[in-house]
Amino acid sequence: MKLLLTLLFLSVVLGQQVQEENGVLILNDQNFEYVLKKYEFVLIDFYAHWCGHCHHLAPVFASSARQVRNQNVQFAKINCPQYENLCRKYQVTGFPTLKLFSDGQLLMEYQGDRTEKAIVDWMKKKTNKGSIEAKSLDQLKKFTESPNLVMVFFGEQKESYEFMQYFQFSSKNKHISAMHTFNQNFANEMRAQVPSIVIYKPYDERKAAIFDNFEISYIEQFIKKHSYPVLMNFDIQTAKRIFRGDQPTLFLVQNSQTNQAEKHLILALSKIKDQILICIANTDNKYGLRLMQYFGIQNDYLPQIVAFNPISETFNLLSEITKDGIINFTQSFLGLQQNSQKQDL
Repeated sequence: MKLLLTLLFLSVVLGQQVQEENGVLILNDQNFEYVLKKYEFVLIDFYAHWCGHCHHLAPVFASSARQVRNQNVQFAKINCPQYENLCRKYQVTGFPTLKLFSDGQLLMEYQGDRTEKAIVDWMKKKTNKGSIEAKSLDQLKKFTESPNLVMVFFGEQKESYEFMQYFQFSSKNKHISAMHTFNQNFANEMRAQVPSIVIYKPYDERKAAIFDNFEISYIEQFIKKHSYPVLMNFDIQTAKRIFRGDQPTLFLVQNSQTNQAEKHLILALSKIKDQILICIANTDNKYGLRLMQYFGIQNDYLPQIVAFNPISETFNLLSEITKDGIINFTQSFLGLQQNSQKQDL
């Protein structure tokens, strides 16, 4: 009983008492319509208490809810064997089934991967209407402490050119959480210049700002530059960014026995970080191993620095790894690439 009381508590929704478990509202035939009318968006997990896949999804769904839900967005669940008519009404034929409702109406069914990241990213895209105005300093501070990259506009008035550009960018890039404020006291407390766009991120120097160029194309490039740490680890996400992109990349290919080269790369960062993407690939995992094979490097010759151009698919190798060696190697590689492009023209 004590555990049940710990997990469940009551919240008032339009005068109805709605149980909540781990951040997920528990629906029944009495409160279903009330919840849909109360919140602008509701993602509902139609589940069965005897379903193994449902039990597996439950903690993922709850964790996703804690990251996404707010005064306009909620996560909820309903036990279909107990409320068959409701589930039949929305054509639920298998468990678990996730359906997104907006303004009381069924919007669409979720068809993506049943992982926390996939659900969170999907919900942010579907429910984000662009930048929202900060209602309080506490709300603004909590927003900037997000585990994901977020951006905030600090300005004087809604009609300004700077804000119009920012808001247009945020409306077209709803996968990036955005907020704005015209409160000078908020800007002072956050130590932000007015006008400015400040990027808050959970890595590197934690924040970066735009002060003098509010063109949408510049904002886009600025966000792109700060979307990853300066020193990235090679995994499936960074692989997509590098091999599908157009930016040259410097790899340090190493394993757990040869990671002493990493300190030299870190010392060289300040000189090269604005010129090239930088990534560490550890061959002890499958992604690093595949990269080593792609470049034709033998394990006995690790560590290796590899400069790679994804457009021409050309690369150069550096075996003697020192701080100055990395800096000179990088600048030489970039110079060769520029000369090659001029010759092509």
